[in-house]
Amino acid sequence: MIRYIAGRVLLILPVLFGVSIVVFLLIRLIPGDPATALLGEHATPELIARLQKQLGLNLPLWRQYLIFLGNASHGNFGLSFFYGESVFTLTVERIPVTLMLITYAALIGLVISVPFATIAAIRRETRVDQAIRLVFTGTIGIPSFWLGIVLALLLSVKVRLFPLGGIGTGGFNTLWYLTLPALTIGLHISSTLMRSLRSSLIEVLNSDYVTTGIAMGLRPATLLVSYVLRNGLTPFISVLGLNIGWLIGGTIIIEQVFGVPGVGSLLITSILTRDYSIVQFVTLVLAFLVILVNLLTDLAYAVLDPRVSFQR
Repeated sequence: MIRYIAGRVLLILPVLFGVSIVVFLLIRLIPGDPATALLGEHATPELIARLQKQLGLNLPLWRQYLIFLGNASHGNFGLSFFYGESVFTLTVERIPVTLMLITYAALIGLVISVPFATIAAIRRETRVDQAIRLVFTGTIGIPSFWLGIVLALLLSVKVRLFPLGGIGTGGFNTLWYLTLPALTIGLHISSTLMRSLRSSLIEVLNSDYVTTGIAMGLRPATLLVSYVLRNGLTPFISVLGLNIGWLIGGTIIIEQVFGVPGVGSLLITSILTRDYSIVQFVTLVLAFLVILVNLLTDLAYAVLDPRVSFQR
């Protein structure tokens, strides 16, 4: 396992290197540049050219990238064109908010999907199963930002049950403020999680060892927890890991909808203002989080399923 983890960790650098090249080129394909965004559309060409020279934007792309790569290798990701502060500081101070939102949303998704998937698997092909599948299937096509707006109007504006935006003052107050955006994300991923877990549980219920447990007279609760859920959750881990990876990118829109000052909202603002330095660093941070989640998912799968081996 140690050799496997070491090999996966070594692969992180080339992956991040590839991501940095793609993002560096794509952000510069967007019409406009930081100099125009800072000075405004009515600035004279002379002023724009002067600022571009000060920011180093007049250099060839390959040279700009080498400068970025050289500075990044020393932990220097530059200054924000828009905020005038260190890119590293601006991003790192927002990471805990995004991680808290992702974790909260994943827990809500599990709380919603696991009970309904279990009921649907036990009562498969009945009206209960069909109703659960119909409801969760209908939520797949709902865009997350639209669902967030609807929940905000219902639970925040009309009922005034949850705060509309912000992150509160810390601790449980922050969790209370993040409940509505986390609920939006959790509801959006629960449909995929429920369908996957239901299929996995049905396969386990049809296995021989479950039939043997029933014949031995095991209590339904023991059979469900020790046999069905324990074995059914193992393949479900992979789907959960993939969805958490999607959550890392999906929170970008939700943070913007609810005004959560996380990494996602910083990324969108930076794209609009053509703040190249922040876009490049935030994208690398998000890519690293996705790689880390995939690694942890593989390790968790191996721990839960003894048949999985890291030997090549």
